[in-house]
Amino acid sequence: MPNLSLGLSALRTSQYALDVVSNNIANANTEGYHRRSVHLEALPSNQNSAFRIGSGVNINYIERIRGQVTESSLTNAIADVSRVEQALIYERQIEAAFLNGGTSVGAELDQFFGEMTKMTAAPDEPSQRSAVIESGRRLAGVVRQAAGQLADLKKAIRFQVEQEVALVNQKMESLTELNANIKSLIAQGYQPNAELDQRDALLNDIAKTIGLTREDSHSGDLNLAIGNFSIEQTGHANQFSVTQLPDGKLGILIDGYDRQVDLESGGLVALLDVYNTTIPKYEGKLNQLATEVMRSVDSIHATGIGTDGSFQHLAATRTLTDAAAPLNDAGTIFPIDAGDLTISVIDVNGVRRTEVVTIDPAVDSLDDVAAKIASIDGLNAAVNPSTNQLQIFSADGLTFDFTGSVETHPRLDALSGSSLPTLSGNYTGDQNRDLRFEIDGTGDVGISDDLFVSVYSQSGTLERRVNIGNGYEAGTSIDLGDGIKISFSRGTVNDADNFSTRLTAQPDETGILAALGLNSFFKGVNSYTMDVDPTISDNPGRFAAGRSGDSADTDNLFRLAALQDISVLPGGLTFSEYVNEINTEIGFQINSDTALSSSLEALKFRLEADRDSYSGVDLNEEIVYLQQFQKSYEAAVRVIQTADDMLNELFNILG
Repeated sequence: MPNLSLGLSALRTSQYALDVVSNNIANANTEGYHRRSVHLEALPSNQNSAFRIGSGVNINYIERIRGQVTESSLTNAIADVSRVEQALIYERQIEAAFLNGGTSVGAELDQFFGEMTKMTAAPDEPSQRSAVIESGRRLAGVVRQAAGQLADLKKAIRFQVEQEVALVNQKMESLTELNANIKSLIAQGYQPNAELDQRDALLNDIAKTIGLTREDSHSGDLNLAIGNFSIEQTGHANQFSVTQLPDGKLGILIDGYDRQVDLESGGLVALLDVYNTTIPKYEGKLNQLATEVMRSVDSIHATGIGTDGSFQHLAATRTLTDAAAPLNDAGTIFPIDAGDLTISVIDVNGVRRTEVVTIDPAVDSLDDVAAKIASIDGLNAAVNPSTNQLQIFSADGLTFDFTGSVETHPRLDALSGSSLPTLSGNYTGDQNRDLRFEIDGTGDVGISDDLFVSVYSQSGTLERRVNIGNGYEAGTSIDLGDGIKISFSRGTVNDADNFSTRLTAQPDETGILAALGLNSFFKGVNSYTMDVDPTISDNPGRFAAGRSGDSADTDNLFRLAALQDISVLPGGLTFSEYVNEINTEIGFQINSDTALSSSLEALKFRLEADRDSYSGVDLNEEIVYLQQFQKSYEAAVRVIQTADDMLNELFNILG
């Protein structure tokens, strides 16, 4: 008897095989689709008389063609590409914060010092004085803008991190549902090929945000390794959360554990790196630049005066955290060193006297400094209790400054004669010095014989001995060197009488004036608050271009302009060199990451090509399979027809 089941099995198998091939052709352009391959098996043979003849064909299984190594490498490459591309987005924005066309930090810094240099040639031009102040305002504005852009970037990244984590959590829920479906289908004996394609695509999508490695089992179980966590996919969807660490950095937690997830790749890693490391690094560099510019400029500006002259009242612009604590512990923006602060007190006749306040920041508080200044005859000082800012006042008819100019008359407590010594000139030495003058002989200035004054250094070394007796014309200046002169009026002097004076090269050895913001050019404490002091921007006459108050005095101006070429920043760099180093550093990082991105993109492209060549659909190949199974189908039909004809003929014979 003919066996119809043989033909039917061939017919049924060919039909299923044609469906598989047709599905491959239909999904030839479907992203993430893996080609299916039909695996056939012969059915067990039946015992028929003395012979064992096969009972037909069956589909053993439909294989999903997938290269494990290639797919795993591709997932890693996707995560790496996402990390570098995400980093580049924000690195370029950081670069833009410093290089903002013609208004960049570097350009405005050069313009600021350039305007000072121009003013040295025309110090009495009000327009040039205003130009210096305006360029300072622009510089401060650009610095504040750059600092604000960096702060805004951090806010944007914080928001993006939270959004990315929320999206990953949604995808993890989808992954859990998909895993449950896959395990259910496998348990029922089905092959979840379509669901496995969906899971691969979903895992690659998750890897763009958080890099991962995977381990599949034949039962459908999926284990993931994300950073330092191994995750077994169960019925619970793992959930990530964002946390802010005590140091202000962002971290990622999983399922409420206190231990952070140390991500290794993916876009989220780049966001965290930029937020936690890159932006703070450049914020620190910008802040260091801003504070050093303010400290350097203010230290010089504080020891000069403008055309408005010396002060009757001066208020600090910078605050301390505690006026009663030693200055080292009081939260000063700039460090304060132990040393002397020289204060000049001037009367209505222009007679200047020098007072010295010794400050030890390890011991003295701001209250102590105020008390020391208040002890000076003609001055008063107090600390504003609500702001911890120092204020200095002079008595009526007096003014004060910190120029350290030569005092008009030294202290005369140890002089018993009627002749009055007068000092003049501008001290050109590079160190603060105390000189002591001692009279040698008794008599009338300019008349008596053997009448001299001996000049001693602070250590007691005799520096010079000059005649003030016969041969000296009373009132005539005697050159003492270093720009200092002394004269004696007509009158008497007595043997062993003495007096002393302070010659000041550095009026503020401590740096306290800049730290407190007394007579400073800038106000503010960092890159976010840097600005020109409004008392100067509102009144250019307060700009301390000199030390005498004369509009043509450029002594301070040359010192300010020279700051451009002084190495005051880390690495022995000038201001311009430091800005250039910042720009070069971020530019190098961008170029490096751009090259890395191109390399990783090429790797990703090659892996995708390898995947597609192995797992993708080749239409030419599928057409061959289509024709092959079509012929098998046709042949199976002929087998059935032949069997049917044989049966009909048999029935007719028996009929």
